[in-house]
Amino acid sequence: MSKYKVAYYIRVSIGEQIKGYSLEGQKSILDSWAKEMNWRWVKTYFEEASAKDLEREKFQEMITDAKNHLFDGILLVDSDRLSRSTNDLLKVTDDLLKHDIKLHIFNLKHIDIYSQQGRFILTNLASFSEFFRKQLSSKIKAGVKQKMKNEWFGQAPFGYTQVSDVIDGRKKNTRLILNTNEQQIINKMKDLRNQGQSYSEIADFLNKEGIPTRFSNNNNKKSWHPSTVRNILVRRENYIKDNK
Repeated sequence: MSKYKVAYYIRVSIGEQIKGYSLEGQKSILDSWAKEMNWRWVKTYFEEASAKDLEREKFQEMITDAKNHLFDGILLVDSDRLSRSTNDLLKVTDDLLKHDIKLHIFNLKHIDIYSQQGRFILTNLASFSEFFRKQLSSKIKAGVKQKMKNEWFGQAPFGYTQVSDVIDGRKKNTRLILNTNEQQIINKMKDLRNQGQSYSEIADFLNKEGIPTRFSNNNNKKSWHPSTVRNILVRRENYIKDNK
């Protein structure tokens, strides 16, 4: 067995369950890559959180483990799984290297990102991606703002269900209604939080009780993660404030 030990860092944003970037999709890619390279997997860090948040729980746990030399390298599907900021990505890359930990990015697997040429490619690709994301985000926000003057646009927050009228074969008057089952889960989260329990403890409770996530079904059960609980509670408060 190879002596080179690797960890996986797998992140999705809320609602980002598209093929290839789902938790399971990323793990499948990294499993195949590790096997191909004869690297020894030691730990996986799953995260459902925004790339903007470098204080995210599993990310910080991974950095701590890296500094304690639990593994030799970190595998990612894409650089934006770690951070969508070019500066943050390069800073994390350099900080890890100080502890002899290397990043291995699947989408750049044929490039040595630690060579002068590889560093140039990584920096430029990250910069281009960051630029186009900001451009797209500005256009989407403008469109959403215009549409939301009359109706709801986007994924329904946890605790709500999106409904529409069908007029002439097209969905119109899209709006949110309370989802009774999800509201009960939120109320339980709030109760546990008010009792002083951490997001990790709440996630553990929900998993032990077999309470399904929004993405669970009979054949594909998903687990609760601390960042999911936090984001649901924070988003709920923001939604309530914005709609008073």
